[in-house]
Amino acid sequence: MYENNNGYQPTYNFSTDPNQNPQNNQYNQFDPSNNNQKPPKKKKTSTGLVIGVIVAAIVFGSASGFGGSYLASRLDDNSHIIADQPDGSENPRVPGTTEGKENNAPEENSTTTEYVKPENEISDDLSSLENMANMNTTKAYSYEQLYNAVNESVVVVGNYVANNGYYGDSSVDYVKQGTGSGIIFTTDGYIVTNYHVVKGAAKVTVTVSDKFSEDEEMEAVVVGSDSATDLAVLKIGREQPFTAAPLGDSSKLNIGQEVAAIGNPAGLNKSMSRGIISGLNRYSNGKGYELSSIQTDAAINPGNSGGGLFDMYGNVVGIVNSKLVADDSSIENLGFAITINEAKPVISDLINFGYVTGRPALGIITAQISNTYMAQLYGLPSTGLLVTEINQDAPVSQSGLMIGDLIVKVNGADVESVYDVQEATKGLSAGDKVTVTVIRSTSDSNGGYFGSLVKERTLDIEIILTESK
Repeated sequence: MYENNNGYQPTYNFSTDPNQNPQNNQYNQFDPSNNNQKPPKKKKTSTGLVIGVIVAAIVFGSASGFGGSYLASRLDDNSHIIADQPDGSENPRVPGTTEGKENNAPEENSTTTEYVKPENEISDDLSSLENMANMNTTKAYSYEQLYNAVNESVVVVGNYVANNGYYGDSSVDYVKQGTGSGIIFTTDGYIVTNYHVVKGAAKVTVTVSDKFSEDEEMEAVVVGSDSATDLAVLKIGREQPFTAAPLGDSSKLNIGQEVAAIGNPAGLNKSMSRGIISGLNRYSNGKGYELSSIQTDAAINPGNSGGGLFDMYGNVVGIVNSKLVADDSSIENLGFAITINEAKPVISDLINFGYVTGRPALGIITAQISNTYMAQLYGLPSTGLLVTEINQDAPVSQSGLMIGDLIVKVNGADVESVYDVQEATKGLSAGDKVTVTVIRSTSDSNGGYFGSLVKERTLDIEIILTESK
């Protein structure tokens, strides 16, 4: 089990590196400490408290080396961003996303739906989206009735990586590296799931079991995904309509209210666990673009990621994505789901544009220098964010910021990670101005970039924010 300092574990079993950038690689970072020299370990301190780990509930596949639990990026505060596959290759593009390389061509017998964007822009509350199931507000179900009403809308989402076989073999094979859950929310095949369920996939499949088919696996198009909120939208299609779950209203939830989680834990498809709402407005660490979460004591296990948290009327009130655990098993029944009301505008943007609009970004790529050892190793005067690339199409290219500058403050707030930048720019929009404090170093003529640094100066640079895509 991978762990981080926040005590959170996403609910999807996965094998790739957890630390995906929360701004769609707008501030894509590498880990400069990933070499043979490792910083000294910090001394352990006794606090008298048991620190939990939030884990995603995804089920690992059969690819070599897979095991453990994937740490959702939105909950990970160590900010090491590594966007490579487990074998070290670069992330292929997931069909329909705006990240990475183009995906390998689908197989000839694939059931992939060619995605056609809706003619009219979908509203933030999704009320203008056709083929949605109507929210039920009249009659509460028993748990048995609830399951019978909505279980056909819960699907298995498969994450496949490309395997080119033996050296020199030009054929493309796919190996399943993980599975999670998803919820069909329109009869024509729109599905909401977690970003970390489809992260790094060369191919994404959806397995449907309903009155028209039993365990039918079809290739899906990833309409859009957003690592910051851990949400993704998929699209599948067939002649017959799908069973769609109605999206509810999470603003009306109360602590103590009965709920049920339906997903695919440990490969046990369409499993339901019952519980209550244990808490509302929970946040993992209050940074970045995280959405508020519902806390529940319904059993959440690997494989539940992307599945539904349903009220007793059969409405989806949350998207299950994480749970709190401890190595000594002292923490139990602390599961979390993204509230559906906050998820709806993200889903809308993903359908309309393929990404979340209006999110501000500096327009640069940086490497995190998070401790004194790393700073000394690379001849840098301080911790911070080292500018490694500048988007020449963004306003920052005209600001005077230079590659090699070390960003130490944004609007007066200290920054050592991408999350710090997100926190400092929270509430701002593309077009707004921020002041970035940098340390600029120069070297002697023989030293080169990492040569003997002979001069350092601190500069305040005004940058116009661009839109993160």
